[in-house]
Amino acid sequence: MRKNNRERILQTARQLLPRYGYSGISIRAIASRARLTTGAIYFHFKNKKDIYRTICFEAVDILVNKFREVISSRRTPNQKLISTFDSYIDFFYNHRDYYNILMEYKSDYAADGKEGSEEIARKMGEMMDVMKDVIVQGEKEGILREISPVMLSLFLASVAEGMLQFKKLGMFEYLDVSDRQYRDFMADVIGYGIQRERRGTVPAESGSVRKVKTQDSGKQPEGRNYIREVNKR
Repeated sequence: MRKNNRERILQTARQLLPRYGYSGISIRAIASRARLTTGAIYFHFKNKKDIYRTICFEAVDILVNKFREVISSRRTPNQKLISTFDSYIDFFYNHRDYYNILMEYKSDYAADGKEGSEEIARKMGEMMDVMKDVIVQGEKEGILREISPVMLSLFLASVAEGMLQFKKLGMFEYLDVSDRQYRDFMADVIGYGIQRERRGTVPAESGSVRKVKTQDSGKQPEGRNYIREVNKR
């Protein structure tokens, strides 16, 4: 029964956090919604932060497992790295509550005292480790140029997270950019920057190499038209 209570507490918190935020809920509120006593909550968790941290760890585990799953199904280092974008997109659409809890409420969590504030970042470092392993292997195989695995992993994660924030703001819809278009653009730009190839070629996602079209001179179109022109190339 106590084990079931622990899961009930976490399930209740997962429902409340996206709606009210970390600062908007209390142990008493979680207990009331879960139909448990506060004593039952404290039997399993030290405090509200402990509950939040546990849920964040669950979220990271989901994302890390997605990383490993998609990476194992790809052949080249470029494909493996760009597949992490697919993991972020899947996580965003299919685990939105986890995404919001993990990405949106850490500022409130950190403001609630420094104790344990680095634990979530350390846990998220597992995602970086998955990407770093791919980068190191790509360098050893002579496919990727020498580059900092830490910096590149952080860059890829930052780009993906920034993209998701812009999606939430409606910028992708406003600019008429699809997930697939942005993914292909990332594959070109990032692949060109990290692959050990002669200048003037871009590694395609399939692992082959294609020629780059040079930008025509003249003023670039602005707004939606500019995005459409980029996507046509």
